[in-house]
Amino acid sequence: MTNLLLVLSKDPYTTETPDLVLDIGLNAKDKGNDVSLYLIEDGVTAARKSEFGNKLAAAHKKGIKIYADDKAVLSRALTNKLIGWVEVKEIGTLLDFIMEQDRVVWF
Repeated sequence: MTNLLLVLSKDPYTTETPDLVLDIGLNAKDKGNDVSLYLIEDGVTAARKSEFGNKLAAAHKKGIKIYADDKAVLSRALTNKLIGWVEVKEIGTLLDFIMEQDRVVWF
């Protein structure tokens, strides 16, 4: 089993990259891997209560852990607009996650 960290910095409403990232994560999870998704920069908008947020909810139910950068959330005024189970973390946590994972892919 591989520990995979996917880092998403793109808004799901301006590019199809977030859909691709989610597909990669779900496929890896279906193959028995441990998958985490860390949202940074405009990627944090994916965790809003929205259509894409529903896709993240489905991924979370399948066991994908989802984190969001605290500064990106704050600067985009999303503090009270995120799906409840997304864990907001300090950006330094991302470095710890990178060091702990077998594979990291940044989008």
